[in-house]
Amino acid sequence: MISDFFRKINKSEDGFVTGDDRDYFAAVSSSCERMMNEAIEQYNSEDHTPLSEPIKYNVLWLAFTHVTYEYFDYRMNDFDRGYLKDVTLNFMKSVEKITDHNLEITVDLRFIEEPVPLTKLRNDGPLYLASETVYPLVEKCISDLRVDTIFTTIQTRGKDNIFRNALKRGFRDDIVALGLATANISDVIPYSTFDLTIPKEGSYPLEDPDVPSLYATAVAVHEWMHQFECLGKILGIDYPRTHAYQGPRLYPGYKEYISYENDYDYFEFYKLVLKGRLPYTVNGITKHVGMYPKMWPLIKRNLFNVGYFTIQEKVSNCYLTGQSNEPRLTVSEYPCVWVIRYNGNGRYILSPKDIPNMRIDLNNAWDTEGNMIGLQYPTDHPLAQNWYLKMNIDGSYSIQTVYDSGRVINVRENKDIVLGSLKQNECQRWIINKWKEDSKR
Repeated sequence: MISDFFRKINKSEDGFVTGDDRDYFAAVSSSCERMMNEAIEQYNSEDHTPLSEPIKYNVLWLAFTHVTYEYFDYRMNDFDRGYLKDVTLNFMKSVEKITDHNLEITVDLRFIEEPVPLTKLRNDGPLYLASETVYPLVEKCISDLRVDTIFTTIQTRGKDNIFRNALKRGFRDDIVALGLATANISDVIPYSTFDLTIPKEGSYPLEDPDVPSLYATAVAVHEWMHQFECLGKILGIDYPRTHAYQGPRLYPGYKEYISYENDYDYFEFYKLVLKGRLPYTVNGITKHVGMYPKMWPLIKRNLFNVGYFTIQEKVSNCYLTGQSNEPRLTVSEYPCVWVIRYNGNGRYILSPKDIPNMRIDLNNAWDTEGNMIGLQYPTDHPLAQNWYLKMNIDGSYSIQTVYDSGRVINVRENKDIVLGSLKQNECQRWIINKWKEDSKR
């Protein structure tokens, strides 16, 4: 696995990755590209040969037993807790079977007892569990970096919650979003959140955990599948959107699947995607798309996350720094720790460790001399948030835009970080060091 590869290449005793004739990030790109090319080759040849060994995949599943919004108050009761335990078992066993045991799933289910606030999507919109609320709690729960994805579940349905909230102004049964705010595998923490709801009559207790037979299992699989949609862009292939079961009117090339005619709540569609056997027709030619066996290694959380680093200007030794309340980047004498993630085609995304849902961004996606560099959430201009890390002869790196100009990040005298033409100036050279406290890799 590539995480083992990271531990072997280009590491001195102090953890530095610079000052060596080997280019760490070029080696990372090469290894990632090899794995992706193998997956593309399987996809192109429609080769469903299973993996020689299953991918061990770890789910941290957080059950928030008490959530609130203003005067609304939602809680899990004992039945909900027992039901959720069976949902996690149903998810684990059925997905392993559906994927021909190319995945070996472990679910760590933890109940969070302290009250947690929900967020309103818009003035008249639904409530949901926001990622900003969850991330600090997730950090406390992760004891190491072996977690591959995060599921969070709340319970707002059931007689107890209706009785508790029905007489409060603005209450309605669908006030909480079923699933929202999925973060995909190109983010630091792949993440899905959804409401538990209540079991449909006749579906619970479980008759066979290997069969996807619970509505909440269908919801969990649906939201989980959203995390993989970015594989289409990463691999440059036709990868199905999770809502493609809606058919050709919205998703040309895909047939429509009807929920009540399905084996269980669109699960025929989900199964075909997870097996890499979903029919996709273009110009009369049918291609089978979805998750091929060699795509499963690509969903591991740490595959694209290279690690934690500090980035220093070579001359001043000041650290590249970004803050959520300040749109511009600057340099400081105090270290800022960056998460560097590979994003395909030799490109990287750089995010502050403390605010991983933001990334270094070229202002307004303008590839112009002197344009400001700052932090931004993911936008509709992904090229403005992708960067090449080009090693210089002295072991430092230039952080280069992926636009055709080849301009690089450099420092002005006032410490503003801007885009400038590549001149091999000292102010354009950055020392990228492994964060010394990063002992978990």
